[in-house]
Parts: sequence; C-alpha cells; structure tokens
Amino acid sequence: MTNIRNIRQEEAANMWISSNKKSMINSCPRFGKIKTAILVMQKMNYKKVLCAAPRLEVIQSWKNDLEKWKFDIDIEYVTHTSIEKFKDWKGDLFILDEPHELSLNEIRKAKSIVDNNSTLALDGTTTNKTRDKLFSELGISTCYRYSINKGVEEGILADYNITIHLVDLNDNTPYIETKKGTITEKRRFGQLLYLKNKMEEERKSYFHLDLKIISLLQNSLAKKNKTLEILNKFKDERILVFCGSTNIADSLNIPVYHSKSKEKQIFEDFCNGKGTHLATIKMMESGVTILPISKGLVNYTSGSPEEAGQKLCRFLGIEYDNLDKKADIHIICSDTEFEKSRMKTALLFFDENKITWKKRI
Repeated sequence: MTNIRNIRQEEAANMWISSNKKSMINSCPRFGKIKTAILVMQKMNYKKVLCAAPRLEVIQSWKNDLEKWKFDIDIEYVTHTSIEKFKDWKGDLFILDEPHELSLNEIRKAKSIVDNNSTLALDGTTTNKTRDKLFSELGISTCYRYSINKGVEEGILADYNITIHLVDLNDNTPYIETKKGTITEKRRFGQLLYLKNKMEEERKSYFHLDLKIISLLQNSLAKKNKTLEILNKFKDERILVFCGSTNIADSLNIPVYHSKSKEKQIFEDFCNGKGTHLATIKMMESGVTILPISKGLVNYTSGSPEEAGQKLCRFLGIEYDNLDKKADIHIICSDTEFEKSRMKTALLFFDENKITWKKRI
C-alpha cells in the first residue's frame, strides 16, 4: 500500500515543477519537505544547489536527511543572516527554507539570488501576510498548500489535545523596586497596559510598551510556578518545555538547550529519546525531529501563528510503535486580555475543537 506521505510529496514536487519555478511548497511540519526537495532535484536533474536555512541545526537536518535518503549532491548552505554573501550566486536551484523566519531586510538581500535562479521555498507554517510579503518582495507565489489539520486527518501528523492553563499574574512577590516601594508583576502589568492604552488613544507609538509587557509575561513568576507545577505532575514522563526567556528556562531545574547553553550532547540525546525533561527557547522550533515525544509544555509563545505552529508540531510526529499516539500539549497563559487575544491568534492553524481553556478555581 502506497504511503500517503509519499503520494503528497510527489504531488507537491510535481506542482512546483509545473509552476514558474519561483514558488513555495507550504506543507505542514512532518510532511517531509527535504524529501520533497530531493524529488524536485532528481526529477529536474539539478546539480548545483544553494540552500538557505534559519539556523545551523536546520542545516544539519538537511545533511542528515540527504545521507538518510542516499542522495549524493554537493549542496552549499548558508544561514538566513549570512545570505548576502551569496548575492551573486548562480546555479540550478536556490532553496529557501522556512522563509517565514526571514526578516524584511534578509528577504531583500535574497532578492538578487531569487531573480537569477529557479527558487524553491519550503515552509511548514505560513500566514497570508507572509505569503503576500514573499510575493510582493520576491515574486514567490505558493504552488502547493497542505495544512496541519489535513496532516492530522490523513495520518501524517498525530492527533492532539491542547490545554491552555490561565493563571493570575503574581500579586504577592515584589517584581520591581521603586522609590515608593515594591511593585508586583500584576500591578506592573496594569501600569504598562494603562500607559499603552493612553498612548494608543493619543495616537502615539506604544511599541516600546508592548515590548515591556511581553518581557514581563516571558519572565512571569506566576507562569513559572504553573510550569513547575505541571513539570512535577509529569515528573516521570518525557516532556519538552518551550520558554520565552533563558532566565525562566534556567530556573526550572531541568536540563536546558538555548543560545546561552548550547550543550550539543544534551540536545542530541533528548532528540534520540534519552532524558525526561528539557527546556529550550527557539532552538527546536523547526527542522528538528524529536522521538519519542507526545507531551509538550509551553511557558510562553508569541502571537505569531507561524512560531506557535512550529513549536506545537514538534509534538505531533507519528511514532510507528505508538500509532494511537495523541499529543498532550499544555500552554501557560496569563488571564489577561492582552495575552489571551495573542494566544487565540497564535493558534490559528489548530482546530479550536481540540483546544480547552482551563481556569484554576
């Protein structure tokens, strides 16, 4: 019986080949984007290829998969941040991996490469806003789309339940010291929100206040305490924790892997099934396979559906010795309209019938 994933990969590769060859395959995580790119390269007999990816870990995934599929081709690699170094590159194919992570400046630096080469963009979570930006800036259209919910329906992704735990911000422990005394995180949030609303009414820029509010939520004591409570509940189960700051990740008393603590062996061991708990920030969001893993804990995620989609899909990989797997994902959210509104936007790619909002009584 033909694997549905193989059918969809062939379908996607053929759609790109029949396009103008400057287009994107937008398929859910776990679809097999590298295998799809290999099919494109084989069918077109491409030999000279450049691949731009967001991080070194993603580049390593490309190398691992090319070896796994015994596809012998000499691909050059570059991270998004260094893409300008290849502005004069010409070859058979330019692969733009995870373009939703490109800044506008990086997109514009990639323009000369796209203009002069066939371009295959590959992404797992892309909003209409990102698609519009790629088309207007680079002329890259979307030739194939395959959603997360379609992946669950056809068995490429595991089924899932998402529980959002609403917590009140801490109103007991000092958050900052002022000349007038200490201020809790709940009171500080209220102050920042008041200033934001006031500046919005006056039509003044309040971006800096948004950043301060986000930093408070990323480092919230109330959210940290709820994270520790859930970790303790699942102390004997494998669970990956996504945090919003290195300070919170480091304070959970479990192994960590992030930009300030890159112990590669810890990262590789966890991906290969060793270890019970691991905290990270963005290092495992895309291009990385973690097996077995079915339980996730998210201390913080932004309001970006693309970022949240990449995070949560780390837990939806099919495990062939556990075909009935149902991912159990827990997200900590402050009981504030600011964060709840962002959370609803972040979960745009997921079925709302599989999402439960839980308030402690």
